[in-house]
Amino acid sequence: MTAKFVTMVALATLASTAALAEQPSFVSDGSLNICTTAAFPPLTYKRSPGDLTPVGIDVEIAEALAKAWGASTTYTVTDFSGLLPTLGSGRCGLIISGIYVNDERRKTYDGVRYMKSATVLVTKAGNGAIGKPDDLSGLNVALEAGTYYKEERLDPLNKTLEAAGKAPVTIHNYPTQQAAYQQVIVGRVDATLTEEAEGAFRVADARDTLQIAYTWQSDFTYGIYMRRKDGDQAVVRDALRKLRDDGFFTALAQKYGLKSAAFDVDYDK
Repeated sequence: MTAKFVTMVALATLASTAALAEQPSFVSDGSLNICTTAAFPPLTYKRSPGDLTPVGIDVEIAEALAKAWGASTTYTVTDFSGLLPTLGSGRCGLIISGIYVNDERRKTYDGVRYMKSATVLVTKAGNGAIGKPDDLSGLNVALEAGTYYKEERLDPLNKTLEAAGKAPVTIHNYPTQQAAYQQVIVGRVDATLTEEAEGAFRVADARDTLQIAYTWQSDFTYGIYMRRKDGDQAVVRDALRKLRDDGFFTALAQKYGLKSAAFDVDYDK
């Protein structure tokens, strides 16, 4: 028996086992539809604007989950602010799109953690005047609409600034993170906030244009969101545990140049 034949048998066995795994209710007729922005590299993005299917960390996780449930995938692309409404309307089965798990969102939807995150402050390259959050006093910051950077970062900062008698930060919302970056580049705003991996990805491609000026220490985690239905959350958690135990997340971290600890999260928390 050749090594090639053994490998083919093993893969066939794994595929058969995956297909028999318990399916969540949002897998319908063997298909899983996923909500994503496709505009948040390296988590979810399109290599070319005309591409039909996004790529990235979140997409690879979505594909692995679908395979575990014996399902094919389709993607519904929307702005970040439209992710939860689209899920709520039933136009997709779950969200995997660089969206934080927090108590406010969990009032309506179930969310399962899968990856750690941190917030970074991005400015124009060569801007030495901004090196910490307090330096934003009296300045303008662009945010992607629907993100929680305002509530989690800038609102507390503004309270601190105002208590010290300093001018607050002025916040401007834009439909995508890319649009927020453009405002920094053309000088309409002084900075933007984004996620650590996404910021590093952008800056690596534009070192002469953008820079990471500050990184907040963070306990934030990304979550997979789904409509609330008994049993679905447990099925997602079990599938993530199986992927972790099989070494999927270790390989994914290596592929994208991340520390494997980025995926060391408590699925039950």
